[in-house]
Formats: sequence, structure tokens, C-alpha cells
Amino acid sequence: MFPLILELVRRIGDDEATDLDARPQLSSVESSKSWRKYSYVLRPMGLVQNRKGVLQLTPEGSELLADESRSRLASLMAERIRLFAEVLGLLVREPMTVEEANAELIESYNLDWTTVNNTRLRMTWLEVLGLTEWLGERKQSATAEGRSLFATWEVVTPSALALPSSGEAVDIPVTPEEIAALLTHLAVTDGAQEDRNTYNIWVPSPKEDPNKIENLRTCIAAAEEQMEKDALLGFIANRFSLKRSSVDSMLPFMRAAGLLQEVRRGVFTATPAAKAWLRSGSDIDFIRILHANMRFVGELIRAAKANVPRNDVYREGITYGLNKDKVRWLTAFMLESGLLIETSWSSVQATATGLRLIETLPLAEPNLPEAAAELELSPELAQSTPGEPDELSLIVESLRRSAVDPGADGLAPGVAFEVYIERAFRHMGFRAQRISGSGDTDILVQWYDGNGSLRTAIVDGKSTSSGRVTHNNVSDVAIDTHKEKRSAEYVAIIGPAFSGDTIKNMAKRKQWALITADELGQVVSSAEALGLRPADVGMLFEAPDGLSKLAGLIDTRQRELDILSLVISRLKTESETEEAVSARDVSLIERGSPLAPSIGELLDTLKLFDRLDLDIVRSIEDVQDPRYATYRIGDARSAAKRLRAIAASIERGL
Repeated sequence: MFPLILELVRRIGDDEATDLDARPQLSSVESSKSWRKYSYVLRPMGLVQNRKGVLQLTPEGSELLADESRSRLASLMAERIRLFAEVLGLLVREPMTVEEANAELIESYNLDWTTVNNTRLRMTWLEVLGLTEWLGERKQSATAEGRSLFATWEVVTPSALALPSSGEAVDIPVTPEEIAALLTHLAVTDGAQEDRNTYNIWVPSPKEDPNKIENLRTCIAAAEEQMEKDALLGFIANRFSLKRSSVDSMLPFMRAAGLLQEVRRGVFTATPAAKAWLRSGSDIDFIRILHANMRFVGELIRAAKANVPRNDVYREGITYGLNKDKVRWLTAFMLESGLLIETSWSSVQATATGLRLIETLPLAEPNLPEAAAELELSPELAQSTPGEPDELSLIVESLRRSAVDPGADGLAPGVAFEVYIERAFRHMGFRAQRISGSGDTDILVQWYDGNGSLRTAIVDGKSTSSGRVTHNNVSDVAIDTHKEKRSAEYVAIIGPAFSGDTIKNMAKRKQWALITADELGQVVSSAEALGLRPADVGMLFEAPDGLSKLAGLIDTRQRELDILSLVISRLKTESETEEAVSARDVSLIERGSPLAPSIGELLDTLKLFDRLDLDIVRSIEDVQDPRYATYRIGDARSAAKRLRAIAASIERGL
């Protein structure tokens, strides 16, 4: 991991990352990923920045280039990544397991983490950087270098996050007439609450100008007098050093939020309510306008009356038709306007001012999603026990539990773990059979690959109370015998974790796949979420990098789904202005977004729509070059329901 980071930083420093979709030739890995995927790791570390589609080093990245030491990278990560230094502080104090450190972090910092993955990742990096070491009983402790470096870091203690209850409410300014009229209409007009928008939100927020509300005020102020569209968007791009194509997606939001109106073709001006906000200068007036025009604004404050995890707020937003990203934007507006405060890194609470404001706003009640209403009418689904975990959750939890408890479920040693391994592969569509007899393999797994050829793997399950599988737990002679007996091409050993170079070297020499219970659980979850076939998942048996290749496939499939959602969202947005868009249009508009899809990816998505259901999108103008063919959204919601009905029928037949 460390040599790879250094090599990437050197290459970016040499201006080699000019094409985000290119795969660099790297000496530290056998198979490289695209610059775009590497940026997902390097940007959170603060080492690189995306400047108009080109990766460039930040000052912190240049620091690492000048001092290519593990301690330098560790210090940069401690400054940038929350709870990185604090985890090391726990291990300086006393040796801990991942589970012990995770439990203390959750309790001390009021976190809503539901797994140990965040803590495990931080502890893995600390080990990679030479700051921790393994002791007995699965515990880690800080090394001498770790203790020395930690003494130079600034950390955030739980007591530093203690906040006064809510403080006294700031006086709320009188509502301007123009804005009061919007709120009155919302309160007295039937259907007005449901008519509020759920558009995507985007406002410039560069590092040097991070305040989103202030930046939006600057944009609207430019249109206080009538202004042509190109001039307005050009001003925003120049003011915030953005590409013009990145700014195009802002116009629909400003209109949907009731801040901008089109007075004649291609000419815009601030709405009367927006001009009243500019005159008052009050962030609260901005929130009032937003509430009158968009869903889950004042309701968000109500959802955070008590100290709540952000995830609870995100879930509440879903009941109003908003996704997680939109709720994040609204939460940021509330924090900037002083209506919410962060009580921890993962929780928020309404301020006294926020609570006073929502007393003056007409609020809506959440709506049950359509799927939930349909469930009430389904007698087959109504038979399930409330609160009963689904099969996927049960498999994933049981894999992790039985991996470190050989006598789990009151069965003979190791039996429960083998049973759940068998269930995991069957859930993913493999033929799996637990054998576990003397002189034979534990589980036999078979599937057909992409060419229709039958593949066979034997799986050896190792459940240990120590949480570590070493070479002493594995007999290579026995495994070779089992492999020959079953004419298997692949061998996998599955356990809670693997310790020592001996077993890893043996696995490399023998071409065995070493898979942890956590990793298998993640694969099962990804296969369920993404619809992966056994032909896809089967690559996890390919030693030595099958899991890595499978992770790359999972990333690719998830990106394809994210792009699909983005295209639907963009077509829906443009439909409000009756504009038809092409793959090239979407590529330019979304170039500055986190996904930044290529034209090729967008064309593949549009072809997928054609294969799935012609009603999802409609072709408006078909031209010779498919990049310029234009589309509008069709009856996408109905098409989605038809596809779900087909999927349900297939599953009933199984």
C-alpha cells in the first residue's frame, strides 16, 4: 500500500495523470486501475486535487514528494482523516483488538458506525506505516516510533466535542412580504406541500470559498437585474474558477429553489423573494425560500430536534423523496445558517434558533414510499415476522460469528462455520455441498463460467477462537489429496483472518485463495446488491489476486448503476424545461461531478435502457454520430415497476 501511494504521487508530480480513465503502468502492482479510481483514495488523504480533469498534487502531496517517509504520510493522514490519530492514541494507551478499539470510539465520540470496518481500515494503515504491531490475542499496540510520532500530533478528545445544550435562540428576523406570501401559499393551498421540488442541489464551494450560502448569494446577486443565461453562467464559472460545463447543472437548482426566474427566452433574473433575501442579508430568509420551494427543509430541522445520527436524518429524508446526497446538501445549509449544530462527527441537533424557526413554517408529514404501501397489500410478504433478519443479513452475521466460535449454535467444532459457508455460496447461485468427512473436503463448490464450462473448487473452513489461522491449522498434503479426489481446479481456505508469512507463502506456492469470513460476507452482500452471477463471483478462487479482481468488478458494476441513476436524474431535470439532451451534453454537464462519466459510459447506459425497456427513455433525434443523438425521459417509473414485477416472477419460479 505504501509503495503504491508513493509511486502514484511521483507520477502525478510528473504530470502523468492527464487522462482520468487511463491506467498507469506501475511497478508496485501487477494490474493497475484507472487514475480516476486511484483519485478516490488520494483525494480524501489530501494529496491530490482534480483540476479540470487533470490530477495535480496539493501542497500536502508535494510535502510527501519531498519527504517520502512513512512518518510523513502518517502525519498528513492524521491532519486530514478523522479519528486516525485518535485510534493510535488508544493503542498508545494500551493494546487493543479491533473490536475493543471500535467499541471505545463509538461510545466516546457518539458514532453511528454499525461495523468495525472504519476502525479496521485505520488500524491497517497504522500497521502499514509502522506505527503499530501485533501482539497475542489479536491485540495491536503502538510501536516505539508510533508513540514518538503520536506525541507530536494534535488530537480531538471526546470532551472537546462537548457542547452547551442548545444556547439561547437568536432573534429571528421578520419575514419579508415576498417570502411570507410563498409560505402562506404553502400553508393554505391543497397539494402545495407535495408540489415542492426534489431537484439535485449544487452550489460552488471551493476550498478558498467554502460557504455555500454566501456563494449562492453571490450568484443570485449577479442576476438582480436581467441577465442572459450564458453571461450568468459565465460569471459563476469565472468567479469560482470552474469550467463552464460544471456550472450548467446549477441553473435548474436555482430555478427549482425559487431564486431565479426566466423572464423571456434565455434571459433570467432573481425572483422577488430572492431580491428580498438579498436586501435582508439573512441566511434564515434563504432557508424560508428554500422551504417554500423544496421538500424536507424545515422538516429536516424537526427530524433533528434531539441529538440524532446523520444516518437517521438521511433515512427520514427518503420518506420525503430525497436521496442521501440531497439531504447532505440541505444539512450543510442548515449548519451554515446556525439552525443545526454538529454534536459529533456523525450526529447533528437543532439549535434553539432552528426550533423557533420551524414553529413559524408550515411543515409536511412524511409519505410512505410506494413500495411500503404495496407491501401492506401483499399477503405473501405480510407473513414475514416483523424485525426478523433477512437471509442475507443472517448469512453475513453468522459467517463472522461462527468464524471465531468453533462451537457456534451448539454444533460440533467447526460445523456451524462450514454450514454458513455452504449457505453463502448457495445464496449467490453456486452449487455448494457440505461434505466434511474424513479424507474429504469441507465444502464442494461448482459453477459454470462465462464460456459455459463447469468449474470446481474445494473449500476448507477454519474456525478458530484465536481469530487467526496459521500454517499449523492447515495440512497441505490433505488439501492436495482432497483436490485430486474431487478433480478440483481451485482451492480456497476461509477463516476469520490469516497470520504469519508461512501460510501466505504456502498459499502463493500452491495457488490457494485465502479468504476471510468478513471478505466472503462482503462478496455475498455485493453479489446480492449488484446481481453478480456465479461466473462473475467465481474469480475470487483465482489465486493470488482473485479477490482484488473481483473488487474491481464490483467497483465497475456499482459505477455503472451510479451512472444509470445520474442519467435518469439529468433527463428528469431537463424534462422540466422540455430540453432533449445527448450523451455529449450529459458528459459536459457532469464533468465536474464526482462520477464525471465518459461519453462511452453514457452511450453504454443509453443502450442498456433500449435493451431493458423502450419506455425508460425516448429517442428524440437520431443522428449518425450516437454522441449527438438526443433523448428525453419516458415513463421511467412505470418501466421500473414492470422490471420489478418481472424480477419477482423469476424469483417466485426459483
